[in-house]
Amino acid sequence: MSKAKLIYNQTLMISTGILLGMGIRTVVLYFTNGQEMIQWEWFIPISIIITGFLCSLPSLILYWADENTKVSIHLAEVLHCISVLLVVSLCGYLFKWYTDLREYLFILLLYVLIYGAVWVYTIWMFRADEKKINQAIGEIRDEE
Repeated sequence: MSKAKLIYNQTLMISTGILLGMGIRTVVLYFTNGQEMIQWEWFIPISIIITGFLCSLPSLILYWADENTKVSIHLAEVLHCISVLLVVSLCGYLFKWYTDLREYLFILLLYVLIYGAVWVYTIWMFRADEKKINQAIGEIRDEE
């Protein structure tokens, strides 16, 4: 899979996950705080897309580790996880997704759920691409 395709797909998956999570967060806050009206700032939609894109960029660390034999893939995975967490925390703070510790813990829960879902889907995409490549190679061999 190309790097651009990976970044694009992960941006879409992460942005969709964040949108779903923020919607759930808003509903939870509505019922726990009893707010009469749910309001999002004007910048929330673009902040979700920006955060999705920034969270997909650390995936390039995994490509770099795969190409560089001196770097352990496990170290790269830890760096990836930490860098995505830092991006989510920073963006959440800057875009006012949370205002206190309770809301931040909810954002962390969403981070874990979205991170896991994107990780599983990305592995599935890689395997699907490998299967297509192997089928194409098999067809070429059959023709020879």
